[in-house]
Amino acid sequence: MTGGTSGGMEARSKKWDDAEIEGLKKLKEQYESELEELGSLREMHLKESELSGKISGLEKKMQYADIEKQSIKDKLANLKQEKQNIRREIDCISPELKKLKDSIDKRSAEIRKLEKRINEIVDRIYKDFSEYVGVNNIREYEENQLKAAQEMAEERVSVSDQLAKLKYQLEYEKKRDMDLRIKELESSLNSLENNLKNVQKKESEAKVAAEKTTSEINRLKEEVQEWKLKSDECEKDMQEWKKRASNATTNLSKLNRQINSKESQIEQLISRKQEILENCELEHISLPTIADPMETESLTEGPVFDFSQLNRSLLQDKRSSDREKHEIEFKQKIDGLVSEIERTAPNLRALDQYEALKEKERVATEEFEAARKEEKEVADKYNAVKQKRNELFMEAFNHISSIIDKIYKQLTKSTTHPLGGTSYLNLENEDDPFLHGIKYTAMPPTKRFRDMEQLSGGEKTVAALALLFSIHSYRPSPFFILDEVDAALDNLNVAKVAGYIRSKSCEGSRLNQDADAGCGFQSIVISLKDSFYDKAEALVGVYRDSERSCSRTLTFDLTKYRES
Repeated sequence: MTGGTSGGMEARSKKWDDAEIEGLKKLKEQYESELEELGSLREMHLKESELSGKISGLEKKMQYADIEKQSIKDKLANLKQEKQNIRREIDCISPELKKLKDSIDKRSAEIRKLEKRINEIVDRIYKDFSEYVGVNNIREYEENQLKAAQEMAEERVSVSDQLAKLKYQLEYEKKRDMDLRIKELESSLNSLENNLKNVQKKESEAKVAAEKTTSEINRLKEEVQEWKLKSDECEKDMQEWKKRASNATTNLSKLNRQINSKESQIEQLISRKQEILENCELEHISLPTIADPMETESLTEGPVFDFSQLNRSLLQDKRSSDREKHEIEFKQKIDGLVSEIERTAPNLRALDQYEALKEKERVATEEFEAARKEEKEVADKYNAVKQKRNELFMEAFNHISSIIDKIYKQLTKSTTHPLGGTSYLNLENEDDPFLHGIKYTAMPPTKRFRDMEQLSGGEKTVAALALLFSIHSYRPSPFFILDEVDAALDNLNVAKVAGYIRSKSCEGSRLNQDADAGCGFQSIVISLKDSFYDKAEALVGVYRDSERSCSRTLTFDLTKYRES
């Protein structure tokens, strides 16, 4: 195949492929940026778990709100029912209330009539006395006399108070040293006069300064007014310039649009010219050119054609007759050749696609190896933690199981049963103890094997205390607080438990050190039984103070009365 058509088609196909590749690259960069913004899968899972937790919390709140809404509706219905009942009661009571008000009005009218009649009778009786005294009636006289008596009593009390104050003041003034007081007053008067002069001086200075500042403020106000006028003028000028700039920008945009349209037309003409040149090369048509392009002052690259020999009428005739036939023939030939090339041409992008898939496979392999390595590290850490947990648990279990029997024997032995009881711990699954539980068995003296549920309350208490003290022996705590642990114990077991705690206290542990039976400890025991708290070193009693309506405490040191 010869000619320039295939080269033009190939260039255009490569040009189209490059544009598509650039678009795919941009899309890839966009997807990568979106992935970076989204973060890793772990962060996404964490965010999802947080959001699911928030959603569950909000759902619970909605459930509580619905329950509260239903309760409020029920309360509102009850209140409406109560309101209706109250209205019915008011409707029932209102006629009786009206009758009572009418009867009260009648009785009050009768009382007023009787009082008026009584006053008339009293006025007739005391008519002469009232005229003699100079009052209208006896009631006015009684009111005046009562008021006068009250005023006299008040004046008498005030005069007596003033008299007492004057006596006290007179005695105080007689005892005081008046000369010293006069000197102090004179000195204070002189200091006050000096202060007054200083204040007057400062006041005059302040007035002068105030006058200066007022004149300065007035001057500054005038300047501010002038600057305001100037700023208004500047704003007006700025508005005018903004209008001019907007007009200029609109004109500029119009010119740019015109330039763009002209440039697009020029590009179309250039493409049309290129097509004509290609067709001329195919048809072996020689076009007249100018030998010296500088004579035409042309800025275009390539040969400069001479259009002076072109006859417009011949060109039109050629276009109308033979040109159409040749174009149709060449188009048919070009279409056939293009279809044949498309059938026989190999996939030129297969190698690029293979390289891209190979790169993806390499990245996936690296990610898989990194994930497998991370999984192995996490599994190793998990197994190490699991092994450490198992070792710590078995260490604590072996210590507690080895010492619990000795502590239980100390808590249960007596003169009649010097060996005491027996207790032990068993793992339900020795291979993996965390999958199952621990079996605790306790057998008090002279009793056969029973489950823990079948023991009495006191026996369970002693067994629980033995387990508590054995756990304490592994990791000792600073002190114990035992709150009425003797509630279910009889007197014999109370004495045993108290004796054990006493032997393991600070003083007792120093006297009787036994490594197998655990270390010593401090204890605060709350008990209501004297056979328990008489073994203590100190007592703190709590009682109610009825006078102050509060609780109070009493302390008693028992170390002074220790048995020798």
